[in-house]
Amino acid sequence: MKRFSIDEAIRFGWNTVRANLGLMVGLTIVVNALSGAGGALHAVPVLGSIGGWLLATIMAMGMTRIVLKFVDGGRGDFNDLFSNFDVFLDYLGASVLYGLIVLGGLCLLIVPGIIWAIRFGFFGYFILDRKLGAIDALKASSALTKGAKGDLFIFGLAAIGINILGALCLGIGILVTQPTTSLAAGFIYRRLQAGSAPDLNPAHQPLTPPPEEPLIRNG
Repeated sequence: MKRFSIDEAIRFGWNTVRANLGLMVGLTIVVNALSGAGGALHAVPVLGSIGGWLLATIMAMGMTRIVLKFVDGGRGDFNDLFSNFDVFLDYLGASVLYGLIVLGGLCLLIVPGIIWAIRFGFFGYFILDRKLGAIDALKASSALTKGAKGDLFIFGLAAIGINILGALCLGIGILVTQPTTSLAAGFIYRRLQAGSAPDLNPAHQPLTPPPEEPLIRNG
């Protein structure tokens, strides 16, 4: 049984970006610029590498928070990029474990690494959305993706293709395609929850489908 539609997810991402174009482009520029600054820190031995990694983690958390707000019918803003320090240690710990799991899988003839990347890939959503600890978030992602890994793999390929096309448009297109695919992933997270066991559904509010056509707001 198919638990989500890739077309519907991408359409939701595109509609949301189009309706909030100024905000989404601005967020993407800021996130990429800060991530690039974090990468530049790698030239500084040890402390620079750690600083760049921590900054990238903060940006990933902020974008996940923003995506969840839009998927749930709200509206994220720039403040959300730096408002998640209450779960920072859980997210950081889960990121380390996730990286080690995927790396271990890639060492086992690559395919297990891809499968495990998909299986545990929603850990960040559970930490930001449900305040789960690192281990519990990884377990929740594993349960959520059960039976959906094939469709998630196809979505991943589609997202990569969309972002490649965006990059080919003089690099400017990525400012639109990147948030589009991120929002699509968040949409899929909620869709998977809708068809999952009750304990994986959001505790803070009833699950409602994201709007097909978001209201147009000024960016």
